[in-house]
Amino acid sequence: MFGHKKKKTKYPSLYDAFNLGDRVKRVMVDGVGNHREYKGIVLAIEEKSMEIYWDTKDGEYRPGEIDLAFTNCAVDEIFDGKEHSSPIKRDD
Repeated sequence: MFGHKKKKTKYPSLYDAFNLGDRVKRVMVDGVGNHREYKGIVLAIEEKSMEIYWDTKDGEYRPGEIDLAFTNCAVDEIFDGKEHSSPIKRDD
């Protein structure tokens, strides 16, 4: 579904693409094909990964059934996405 593009071998610097405190978003597809939009805040940036606290699911702040809270995403996941999740983008 997501992440089926040809993988890039060179990515931009995470430090250039994101700042600490940026609001970010991504779409994930659950096991039955439902699309869920998650929004969160960038807590840490390293050379090849970024830590995000996801606090909103489908527009609801901290819903009781939120299935992820903190993730440490690798650079390829951030820019290319994964099979069931879109790339991570700034929420402008």
